Amino acid sequence: MLSIVKKVLPLLAVLGCSSCVGELEVEEGVSNSSPITWESCSQSMGDHPCDFTLTDQAGDEWNLYDHYGSIVVLDFSAEWCGWCQVAAGTTQALQDLYTDDDVIYVTILVEDMYGQPADIELAQWWSDSFGISAPVLVGSRDMLSADEFVGWPVTGWPRFFFIDREMTLVNSLNGYSDEGMISILDGMLVEEAMSEESGS
Repeated sequence: MLSIVKKVLPLLAVLGCSSCVGELEVEEGVSNSSPITWESCSQSMGDHPCDFTLTDQAGDEWNLYDHYGSIVVLDFSAEWCGWCQVAAGTTQALQDLYTDDDVIYVTILVEDMYGQPADIELAQWWSDSFGISAPVLVGSRDMLSADEFVGWPVTGWPRFFFIDREMTLVNSLNGYSDEGMISILDGMLVEEAMSEESGS
């Protein structure tokens, strides 16, 4: 029982969601009520993913819920994974392609070449080696779980998760494909435009 508690506590610290209500910075004169009002979260399709805060390659904190209102792509990668490095080689080009659409491409490095947890030196090396100015975060296997209510279900490398502007998990992609990434993002943008058109 104690071993289970020791495994679950770090997950709760990273993914904990006893109250998922967030605090967003607002402009003066604008309502300060947060659009993040849900009380539960999971990494299941159609649900709000649980919030997390990790350190990026510059040593700054990066928080998922701070980016409510943007489309967020989460790329779970490992240094030892060849296809992760292929994906890293196109990360900045993909980020640049969708910058005007307010799409944020975020790499979460889980492990180094030896299967050890990532650290900031690895995030900096990854960023420098592949010319990435988009966020590269220091993650670990503590974020992962076969149970979507506990962690991110990474079943292959790299694994991508697509989060819409309402902070809803809408798609995922196992393994890297330029065409697959572009197809999913274009589909999200088309659906968004159609929704706005029908609502006007």
